[in-house]
Amino acid sequence: MPFEELKQRHAAMWGSAPFERIAGTLAEMHQAIVDSVDGSPGKRWLDVGCGTGELAFMAAATGAEIVGADLSPALVETARRQAAERNVDVTFEVGDAEALPYDDTSFDIVTSSVGAIFAPDHRAVASQLARVCRPGGQLALTAWTTGGEVDEFFRIIGSYAPPPPPDAGVAASWGEPGYAESLLGDDFALTVTTANTPWGSESAEELWTEISEGFGPIKTLLGALEPERAESFREELTAFFRQEETESGLAMDRPYLLVHGVRKA
Repeated sequence: MPFEELKQRHAAMWGSAPFERIAGTLAEMHQAIVDSVDGSPGKRWLDVGCGTGELAFMAAATGAEIVGADLSPALVETARRQAAERNVDVTFEVGDAEALPYDDTSFDIVTSSVGAIFAPDHRAVASQLARVCRPGGQLALTAWTTGGEVDEFFRIIGSYAPPPPPDAGVAASWGEPGYAESLLGDDFALTVTTANTPWGSESAEELWTEISEGFGPIKTLLGALEPERAESFREELTAFFRQEETESGLAMDRPYLLVHGVRKA
């Protein structure tokens, strides 16, 4: 399997911080995904790149049987803990979006909230999403829109991080017009819409604290940079956040694509 070393680094990176603190800011996106599919009792629902489980918990309210899979064992452990705390019956398992450990056509609904897009082999991900979804089943996947604030956020992070392997796909590609269709269109009848899930905070400094403590990629990067470089990174990202401040606080737009599909026979 290609990119194994990269994926193991990704698993450790995403699991290095309490992502559940960040996942709550995606509640509007999670609700949009749940609303876009027909979850109901008797249906099997797979959430790929489930993180700490917040989308899966919303999905469970539909009565469907929910399975969440994520590459990071630490995130899966947190999801299981939160399920027990909330008394929600959801199965969480370690699983690679490029090689999902499930039988063909075994789910009625397959979702991913800006999760599967971070796997490096995009064609393998698209193939797996199609493989596990039954004919007539539904797919709902989200990706950050290119050219927006989130794109700039990740660009700044990337300017301080080591470059990925040259043949690894990047998450931003999923937000480009037509990209998801090029990978999924043969297997799904697709509809793509644009939405927004703003990130609010009291100030740029407050937002920096939130992400430096709760967002694994940034926490990992800060631990790897030399002190002067780490301070430069903090200053640049905080200055970017400050552009989004208003008199009533910070409100940063996070536009995204919602890709909905019905599995072809």
